[in-house]
Amino acid sequence: MAAYELYWQISEQAGRTPREKDWRPELAKAMADPALTDYVNEVANLASVPAHTVGRYRRAPKVTSVSLGEPPRVVVTDCLDATDEHLVSDKAGESGRNLDNPDQPRRYEFEAQLVRYSDPDRWLVQQVQPRLEKPC
Repeated sequence: MAAYELYWQISEQAGRTPREKDWRPELAKAMADPALTDYVNEVANLASVPAHTVGRYRRAPKVTSVSLGEPPRVVVTDCLDATDEHLVSDKAGESGRNLDNPDQPRRYEFEAQLVRYSDPDRWLVQQVQPRLEKPC
């Protein structure tokens, strides 16, 4: 769960300040591909809009699967509540305007697959699956 929490900590920082720096090295502390490249692209998209996130997701993560095969894997299922998390514009003349998609649910299931890597020995989020069709 510590690796999953680090994933959220770093990804939320990147979302709040997407133009601050190249986020790939920081995100690589918590993610591996394909999740890493997907999120780096998402941050680059935010920077290009330009926009950033404000607020925080409320979450309720729990481990729902463990595999001790090679490599070991853990699945974490979470209930994301985006009621207090918003996308806002940074464009001149639009700064602070809410860009939330009104058709996107504000509460939904989110699944993350974490894989244990041996060199160095650490757990990383490898895949994420937002399940917008599954409210929680």
